[in-house]
Amino acid sequence: MQINPGGYLDLDDVVGRDDDIARYWRVLRRQSLVLSAERRIGKTHILLKMQDECLPGYLPFYQDLEGVHTVLDLIRSIYGTVQRSLPALSKIKGNIAKWSALLPNKIAGVNLPTAEQTWQLLLSEAFDDLIGIAGDDQILLLWDEFPLMLHNLHRQQGADMTMELLDHLRALRLVHSDRLRFVLTGSVGLHLVLRNLRRAGHANDPVNDMHSVTVPPITQSHARDLAASLLKTTQASPGQIADLASLIADEIGGFPYYVHHIVDQLDQLPRPPGPADVSNAVEQVIYNPHDPANLRYYANRLLLYYDERERTLALVVLRALAGQPEPTSAAKLLNLCRHEDVDLSAEKLREVLTLLEEDHYIEARKSPTGAAYDFRWPLVRKWWRETQL
Repeated sequence: MQINPGGYLDLDDVVGRDDDIARYWRVLRRQSLVLSAERRIGKTHILLKMQDECLPGYLPFYQDLEGVHTVLDLIRSIYGTVQRSLPALSKIKGNIAKWSALLPNKIAGVNLPTAEQTWQLLLSEAFDDLIGIAGDDQILLLWDEFPLMLHNLHRQQGADMTMELLDHLRALRLVHSDRLRFVLTGSVGLHLVLRNLRRAGHANDPVNDMHSVTVPPITQSHARDLAASLLKTTQASPGQIADLASLIADEIGGFPYYVHHIVDQLDQLPRPPGPADVSNAVEQVIYNPHDPANLRYYANRLLLYYDERERTLALVVLRALAGQPEPTSAAKLLNLCRHEDVDLSAEKLREVLTLLEEDHYIEARKSPTGAAYDFRWPLVRKWWRETQL
C-alpha cells in the first residue's frame, strides 16, 4: 500500500468499506440509493469498488458528472460512458456492435435544434437502449457528483429545467423499477440543491423513492490498520508502528484522506518518526498556508451554499463548539451562542444544528443528559479552533 493523499487508490487499498458496500447491495435489491458524505471521505472509491466487484445480475456503469452542465451533456455522457465500458463487460460483448450502431444518430442527434424541446424523449430512449442490451440484468448507474451536476444545471438552465430532470428521472425509475437502479453521490449535499429548488417554488420531493444513507467514517480499528499499513512504507521503526498508528487514529478519526496526509508528513522526515512527530504533523496540516488537506473547504462552502443569515448563525455555532473541550448540549450551546447573537432563539438554533448535521460539520452524540454536539472530525475541530476563532 502506498501513501496517496488525494489521489486515486488501487481498489485493493480501499480499507474498511466492505461492510458498508455489502449493506448498499442489500438496499439495491429493492430500490435505488443516495449516498451522502463530505468530500474526500471515499465515496468515489466506493462506487468504483462496487463497479469492479459488481454482484451477479447487475450491469454497472460509473459516470463522473462534474463536467455535465446541461441535460444534453448528460445524455451524451450516458452514451459515451456505455460505449467506453462495453469492451470490459464480457457478459454482453455480443452487444457491442449493436450499441455502436446507435451512436452516430444518438449522440449527433442531440445537437439538433429541436433537442432542447425533446430532451425527455431522448433521455427515455437512452434508458430504453441501455435496457435493450442488458439481457436479464439490471442496469446499475453509479453517478458520482450528481448534486454538483444539478447545481451546474440550475445555474446554466434554471430551476425549472433542473426540477423537470429530477422528476423525469424519478418517473424512469418507477417505469423501469425491475430493470434500473441508481447510486447517486457527491460532495455537495443533494439536500442543499433541493432546498434551493424549493426556494424557487418547487415543493415536490423527486428522490423520495430512493433510500438515503450517510457514508460513515471507517472504524477506529480500520483507521489504525490503514495508518499501520502506510507507516510500513516509511522509516518508522517496526516496533513503534502500532503505537504511532493508534496516535494517528486518535488524532484524525476514521477519515482515510487525513490519515494519508498525516503519514505523508511523517514520511518526509529524514529519520524514523516518533510520537511527538504525529502531533507536529497534525499542526503542519493545520497551519500550512498551502492547506494540503484542503481544510478551507469547510469554511468556503458556507459562502457558496448558505444564505447570509444561515451562514452567520452557522459560524456562531461552529465557533462556540470549536472552543469547547467536549461535546456540548443544545441548552449550553444556546447560551454560548447568545454571547454573539443575543436574539438567537432555541428554534433557530435547532434549524442551524440540523443543517450543519446534514452537511457533516457536526454530529449529535448520546450523553447522560441527552444529545450533545461536536465536530464530526477531530482534525476539523482543531483547525477551526486554531484558524477561525
